[in-house]
Amino acid sequence: MGGMGGIAETGGVAVIGLGAIGSGVAGALVAAGHETLVHDVRSQAVQVFADRAKAPGSVAEAAARARVLVVAVVDDAQVTAVFDEALPALPPGAVVLVLSTISVATLTVCAERADALGVHVVDCGVTGGPQAAADGRLVAMLGGDADAVDAVVPVVEAFAGTVVRMGGRGAGMRAKLVRNQMQYGIWAVAAEAERLAVAAGVDVEALKTVVRAGDVLTGGPTTLMGVDLPPETRRGTAALAHKDLRAALDLAEAVGADVPLTAAIEPTYDSVLGTEPAEPAPAATPAPATETVRERGLRRMSEVYNLPMDLSGATSPYVDVTIEHLFGDIWSRPALDTRERRLLTIGVIAALGKDDLMELQLSSALARGELTPEQLRETIVHLAHYAGWPLTAGLGGIVERLIRKHEAATDKAADRAAEDA
Repeated sequence: MGGMGGIAETGGVAVIGLGAIGSGVAGALVAAGHETLVHDVRSQAVQVFADRAKAPGSVAEAAARARVLVVAVVDDAQVTAVFDEALPALPPGAVVLVLSTISVATLTVCAERADALGVHVVDCGVTGGPQAAADGRLVAMLGGDADAVDAVVPVVEAFAGTVVRMGGRGAGMRAKLVRNQMQYGIWAVAAEAERLAVAAGVDVEALKTVVRAGDVLTGGPTTLMGVDLPPETRRGTAALAHKDLRAALDLAEAVGADVPLTAAIEPTYDSVLGTEPAEPAPAATPAPATETVRERGLRRMSEVYNLPMDLSGATSPYVDVTIEHLFGDIWSRPALDTRERRLLTIGVIAALGKDDLMELQLSSALARGELTPEQLRETIVHLAHYAGWPLTAGLGGIVERLIRKHEAATDKAADRAAEDA
């Protein structure tokens, strides 16, 4: 439940905590004409505001003179300590505005203590950084009772250029935690990508130029949060994502880069786009440090044919050359990825008229997401003009049969998912 009673109409705005965000917020409040009080355990941080704001000697003294108490300290323990000292001193109807990023559990406990004293609590997740705070350009996510939120919006607008009402108590803090989770996740992926770039000999500074320029056009990593992809394009986009991620894993394996996030993301990437995989497809994984040429060849055969390969007991000159040379060496070379090598192989098989081998290659390409149904159809059209109509006459039928099987499996998986939901 929310704080009891009305909203305090007199008093100043007290900022507790003058760190990177708090100092910017306090400065923006002063610039906006609010009666501002500041307090921090560090005297030098308070001294910066000597000629601009009042400086009570304690949290309790600041709270006693405030209608809005802005809490901008570091962590749960510090927020709890501020509430311990401020709650007995705050006038009934005052609003505590929590900018600190803390657990929802701690926020709830503090807010329930405030309820008992007729003090309101509004959680205010902020993002944008210190300079945005000083310039009044933070993005604020508000959670709390409607009356309390209404009361603090003019205060928040002094330091935030975008103010979003997220809902009731805790909604602003939950939104901030999700926002941070996404940001830290993006940083982790970017750090992993930089490791791969360095290991692969890519000029990182040049790559940054490419990424920044591309983000302007694509919207960057948060695009899908605001884009509803048409259902007919999701499956193809997911297939392309699998293909590209597997190629990145192949490259990481070849250059010895550690990319655990990419390895974890690829198998479940369909869920990012709201699709279901048509058939389970094994992900390419970085090679173990002790992997032999034969083990690498068997693993690559499994990936290429989308089938488990257990030929550990089989041996003959032909089998050994196939496993160790063709797949252990040739298919594992980094200059071409699996999809590119498969397309070359498909072209040769078409020229030889080997429909049985072609079916295996096309089926694997479709199941692994290397080629979409439309790309398979276009591949056959292209091959017919180079390999000749007689050699490719049966491929159209093979492709359509594979696509029907693929789509039936996809629909079945979607039905199972719907039933489970």
